[in-house]
Amino acid sequence: MQRNLLFCLAIICLSILTVQAQKNDTIYLRNGDRITGELKKFEYGLLTLKTDAMQTVSIEYEDINTIYSAKFFDIRTNTGNRYFGHLNKSKVLTTVDIVTVTDTIAKRLWDIVQITPIKRTFFQKIDGSVDVGMSYTKASDVFQYSANLQATHRTINYSTRFNLSSILTDNGDSDISRNNDVGIEVTRFLPNKWFARVMTQGQENTELDLDFRLQAGAGAGYDFVRTNSVRFSGTAGLVGNHEKPISTSVISDNIEALLALQCKWFQYRHPKIDITTNFELYPSLTISNRLRYQYDIAAKYEIVKDLFFNLQFYGSSDNKPSNGGTAKSDWGVITSIGFTF
Repeated sequence: MQRNLLFCLAIICLSILTVQAQKNDTIYLRNGDRITGELKKFEYGLLTLKTDAMQTVSIEYEDINTIYSAKFFDIRTNTGNRYFGHLNKSKVLTTVDIVTVTDTIAKRLWDIVQITPIKRTFFQKIDGSVDVGMSYTKASDVFQYSANLQATHRTINYSTRFNLSSILTDNGDSDISRNNDVGIEVTRFLPNKWFARVMTQGQENTELDLDFRLQAGAGAGYDFVRTNSVRFSGTAGLVGNHEKPISTSVISDNIEALLALQCKWFQYRHPKIDITTNFELYPSLTISNRLRYQYDIAAKYEIVKDLFFNLQFYGSSDNKPSNGGTAKSDWGVITSIGFTF
């Protein structure tokens, strides 16, 4: 009986110590205050801290003097360097000491673009957003529905991104316009600002006479700019397509080059504003003079915490569809309400 009681007390004490140890990170502010909690992440100039008294708070890097945490982190700088270690309080204003196995490196907070705890659960490593929009016009009897889901799982050396978008337009006729896209891409972070990427994607677009397109490929990329508010990168590679038009029953296989540019601008002050744009160019290597592209730009404006209003423009074109299909283009403007997590 006494052994069981002692065992239970030991488990309770160990649990209490574990919970306390999870929230012993200390943020020293420039006004002299300090906040203790669990450092969840630091990205785009915002430090997310989970506390007992104030729940989860976001702190701008301009308000932080220094940081202390005994836990291990993956720290990335705007020059592409990566460090693995814990964080020590620095005597220099707006600076943190990164303590690695072999050295202690002092870094200004504005030089750090990302701090990620290494020991986190699977679901804690996922960030993403969900957007939904609907509209109906009685005069023209047009109904439009749109949905977009993005989720990114990050580890020390890899990032896995899942994307699902669906746009449906009903003009009151028997035919319904559909534009569906689902894809997965895995990124391997390399030294400095380089990365390697493999991707797979499935597409349907009735406006482009596309019944389906299955696409897979690989490429390499480079971060031209990566700061607390801007990330601008480029990717080049090769992709293979397995596609079928709606107007014919012939299925074709094609090989294309991939040239892509991605840019993201983030305002961390309230209201948060997130603008993302992506341009992908696909010159065909197997169909003479074929060139297709996809472009989109989305602006998100925070209404309340984690709830955004989203305005998006998308466009796509194929000047020479396979199997002699008619050259078409498609574009649209979408408004929706979304939630980030």
